[in-house]
Amino acid sequence: MPTCPQGHDSTDPAECDVCGRPIGARPVPAPEPDPLPVWDCRNGHPGQTGRFCEVCGHDSHLADDQQPVAPTAAATWSITVAADRAYYDETKSGSTDLRIEFPRFIPPRRFPLTGAALVVGRADPTRGIRPDIDLTGPPEDRAIGRSHAMLVPHEGGWAVVDLHSTNHTFVNDIHTPIPPDHPVPLSAGDRVYLGAWTVLTLHTD
Repeated sequence: MPTCPQGHDSTDPAECDVCGRPIGARPVPAPEPDPLPVWDCRNGHPGQTGRFCEVCGHDSHLADDQQPVAPTAAATWSITVAADRAYYDETKSGSTDLRIEFPRFIPPRRFPLTGAALVVGRADPTRGIRPDIDLTGPPEDRAIGRSHAMLVPHEGGWAVVDLHSTNHTFVNDIHTPIPPDHPVPLSAGDRVYLGAWTVLTLHTD
């Protein structure tokens, strides 16, 4: 059965009887996504493109008096960094050009969660990128973006925001990436996956 450029099966070999396009016509290219608007953070960080400033975490959707503040509850929050083999295998199976090896050893790392917003990524001093949670390594997971994600206070705890990263951010479910610019609330024990093998686990002490 003939198939039109849009992928429809057609009983008519000349013209698709689903969409009407000629069977031999070239497929219509997908439209280019609209570029993200550029805005200047009021705290002196120009050229931002997502909802959150990648330097200080300022939320462009909220008024100044609505900006998130660090949790004041007695609980102390932190994250630990580890390598997850199952996540790595899943990432590698979905990418034929992944050239990042799973680390043989990763030293234990823990980052306390304090402040109004914490950028997660890999440092690049030449470009002035110094994330609050620097996952440069060693070992280094090069699939993590320079400014990959952000942790922001949320209702006495924390939430994670993907900063339009190339390789996405996942919370607990390694098959479903979270949407960019939307805070996803976290609870103690939740796991945030990013890069090729990195997992961040949230703790409350």
